[in-house]
Amino acid sequence: MRQTRLLILLAVALMIASCGKDGKVENEQFAFLNKQGITITQKLLLGDTLSLPDIYSGDENQSDNEIDGEKLNPDQYAALILPAGNEFASAMSLWQLLGVRDAGNGNTLAAYYVGNNVGYCVYLMTYDGQGRVLDAMNLRELHLVWRCNLSDPEDDNSFSLDGFVTFKGVNDLTLHRTMGRCLMDYDKDLKGSPQWRQTWCQDYFINEKGYFVLRGQHIEDEDGKVDTYAAQDFKSWDMLVCSLHDPGVMNLWNDYSILVDETYDPDYKYNPFPWDVNQLYQKNPQRFLNWMAAHRGPENRLLRHFKLTVDERPALIDEIGRLDDADARQWLTGIVATWDNQPLSQHR
Repeated sequence: MRQTRLLILLAVALMIASCGKDGKVENEQFAFLNKQGITITQKLLLGDTLSLPDIYSGDENQSDNEIDGEKLNPDQYAALILPAGNEFASAMSLWQLLGVRDAGNGNTLAAYYVGNNVGYCVYLMTYDGQGRVLDAMNLRELHLVWRCNLSDPEDDNSFSLDGFVTFKGVNDLTLHRTMGRCLMDYDKDLKGSPQWRQTWCQDYFINEKGYFVLRGQHIEDEDGKVDTYAAQDFKSWDMLVCSLHDPGVMNLWNDYSILVDETYDPDYKYNPFPWDVNQLYQKNPQRFLNWMAAHRGPENRLLRHFKLTVDERPALIDEIGRLDDADARQWLTGIVATWDNQPLSQHR
């Protein structure tokens, strides 16, 4: 008992030593944020769970103040966000730092909210000790609701998607998503009981480079008769929540395409998977093309999906020309030359 009390007193003393009277966290790891004029307090230390209020797109009665974070000014935005690349440049008016935590190997993980009461996204980014962006990924909205029948505003049958993130240690994090179908009262912003729901988890590891490595996705539980098509579409939508850099995600997407091929005809114009594959390309064209060149056999199931969506052929040829490996450039140029000029929208 005495030993336990001593340990508690020591923990309290360490907490007091690391915080000023104003709650400021004295931690050299966050010095790059201090240089940007952002003071890290206990309130801005991410705990084991990252969640947001259940704010629905289009609810103009909600205010931006309901998201509790540190608003970024233009200089902070330019230093902390823009280096991640064009995908993270946003004209939305509100960027807020939700919190930070240790990401291992001297790196820092930061969570951001960007948007307003009409729509928003949540981002995770990693930085080294000098504040240089190592990696970034868009978690999209953690809460979302939309009509099943978009053409009929009187039909309140709706899909909903809810989520949150959990952290384990300094290197592991999981995105939890629950998808369901329900009746939605849009006037009162109230959801009815789910007619069916499915919860899945997406696991990531932050490696020594600060990259978010997607380890896999698994169904946690479900209730009712799940709409397989709808659930599959949104699981692939979430699989786009991935590192800007780590190539391991390509292997997982290639494996996932087996399930897609069992569900859709690859040439079917309403198959969403080719567009998802194209988004993987857009995230990092060089990573995508290098992976393609390294997988030239029948085990590469992504290539035929990708070719259906390619519209800007000159831009693709330019990206191929930037590859370091001459053999890869020659092989990919030859492959693209055999494709017709019809993107997916022209296929029947």
